[in-house]
Amino acid sequence: PGPHDLAQQILEHQNPSYSFSFSRFLLTSQRFGISHTRPVCKAYLQGHCPAGNACPDRHITQSNNSNFNNLVCKHWLRGLCKKGESCEFLHEYNLRKMPECNFFVRNGYCSNGDECLYLHIDPNSRLPPCPWYERGFCPLGPHCSKKHVRKTLCEFYLAGFCPDGPQCKRGVHARYPTDLAKPTVRVEKTAEEIEEEQRVLRENAEREEEKEREKHIAAGGEGGSERGRGR
Repeated sequence: PGPHDLAQQILEHQNPSYSFSFSRFLLTSQRFGISHTRPVCKAYLQGHCPAGNACPDRHITQSNNSNFNNLVCKHWLRGLCKKGESCEFLHEYNLRKMPECNFFVRNGYCSNGDECLYLHIDPNSRLPPCPWYERGFCPLGPHCSKKHVRKTLCEFYLAGFCPDGPQCKRGVHARYPTDLAKPTVRVEKTAEEIEEEQRVLRENAEREEEKEREKHIAAGGEGGSERGRGR
């Protein structure tokens, strides 16, 4: 297949469907396993569906239709979500809506690397914007410890007056505060320092995981199970 066909296979990938002896029970009692392509039940939207759990269509509640489901369900990613269509999170593989990897946030690295199912967000993207740069010029340039975000100025404001004032959506209105703190230089770490820092974090994380594993075994668990790293 050509590049276009391969791209379509990736974008329109369909998970294999499996059938178990208890699938019928889950479908009739918990409505687990109903395809997301099924239409929404009109009777249920009106308040009551006479077919109940035997209805072949989806029963969407108000909470399902809210802005809550803007993240992919971490349990669904591992095939372990028990809520089915009543889950408040998305049951679809969408790279733009994946939950963030808490392990990466806490430790600065992830032992799963590129194979991790969750988002690894660059810590530099979390830096606060530089007020000096927003005013027009930062003397430290690329060495500034804060983030320099390029923005387009409003052409009307540059000409002297913008009729939309604070509600303007054409561009930014420059501000000139006089009480700004002195900008600070970004501390650049060497590759050796970064490696040493990650080694310490890795050792601390391994000790914490070992403690959790011991607690789990002491509580009657079997141990060795990998926990989810999402929300």
